[in-house]
Amino acid sequence: MAKKTDKALKDLAKELKKLRKENEKLAKSLEKTYEDQAAAHRELRNLLEERLPVSGTGTDEAEDHTRHDEDGGFVTAETATESGDGDASEASADAQQDHQEEPEVTDAAKRRAKELGVDLTSVEGTGSGGRVLVKDVEAAAGQ
Repeated sequence: MAKKTDKALKDLAKELKKLRKENEKLAKSLEKTYEDQAAAHRELRNLLEERLPVSGTGTDEAEDHTRHDEDGGFVTAETATESGDGDASEASADAQQDHQEEPEVTDAAKRRAKELGVDLTSVEGTGSGGRVLVKDVEAAAGQ
């Protein structure tokens, strides 16, 4: 009976040795996979940084254009300043002060004025702060 037990222990020891070797191979393979994955992530991040604008630079390209004004136009730094949105940059606020004599016009109103051939300097705005809206442009065009 002791011989059978010794043989069983030896067989188990051999099997354990094989499993440990296999485990080491798998660990090395997994480590290699992690390294490859990290390299791929770095490469992807570099490509994205090259091709996409970096947020927080204050440029118009980096703005979030998911917000719209009451006429369906995008909320830009200029229109955000007019409506009191805190996301507008200081440079845009300075530009607003330099052009106070010109009426503030929504992007949608600008497009509509171009379509109808309306001179925006002659349109009186009814929006907040005297901003020219699409309905103001259409009223000036007699529609």
